[in-house]
Amino acid sequence: MAKLLSDCIKVYERTLSPERCQALIERFEAAPELHERKAADGSYSFVQLSVSRHWKDVETEVGKIFITCLGHYWKALEIGPYWPQKPVSEELRLKRYLPDGRDSFPPHVDVMDDANSRRFITAILYLNESGGGETLFPGLDVRVPPAPGRMVVFPPLWLFPHAGMPPRDRAKYILHAYLWYPPPDSGG
Repeated sequence: MAKLLSDCIKVYERTLSPERCQALIERFEAAPELHERKAADGSYSFVQLSVSRHWKDVETEVGKIFITCLGHYWKALEIGPYWPQKPVSEELRLKRYLPDGRDSFPPHVDVMDDANSRRFITAILYLNESGGGETLFPGLDVRVPPAPGRMVVFPPLWLFPHAGMPPRDRAKYILHAYLWYPPPDSGG
């Protein structure tokens, strides 16, 4: 059972091989026509690809990894019946942050409005190592540096503000997913 808020931030190592991580990066870079620039003035900046829309094979592969890690998370925190029986997965995205001094995601939380209020878990799977680029939880003194196959799981709520720090020496690549509470009519 969690004693501190920081106990709700869990890191899982070697969830995907470095070779597979590199292959996903190469596939991303070979498909610029699928990239979407995401940016907000004075806030986040990155490029993403919807894995759920364009790479169903990868969504299936990575979905199994997320499910395994989330099972470990559920068990480690002794969540028991307090977790939805039939959660829904939000669109899986592969994101790239360039070391250009612009790409990053300043401190934020992932649930700030009605549209995102169904999110209850965030999972980030790093595909490579980069100087900088860590996920920082400033109020909790937790820093998770990127490494191939490393995954961090945490609640997306106001108690867990976090930042995607800018990479310094090479692009940072991540797979990013959320679990949602099921809709009321789903029986979950």
